[in-house]
Amino acid sequence: MALIGGFARVGINKITILVNDVEKGSDINPQEAQQAFEIAEVNLRKVEGNRLTIEANLALRRGW
Repeated sequence: MALIGGFARVGINKITILVNDVEKGSDINPQEAQQAFEIAEVNLRKVEGNRLTIEANLALRRGW
């Protein structure tokens, strides 16, 4: 299972996880995911400015 975005809160005997999206592992094509990761990584190296850097980092985490 892949979690996309969000955060987790860890407490005593309790974990709360809120995410923007989730995908089943069986729905993820490894070749497509690798290609998307490589494209996002290249785009991250090209960006200038805080907003574009944040957007590129998010794309990299999503594998887009």
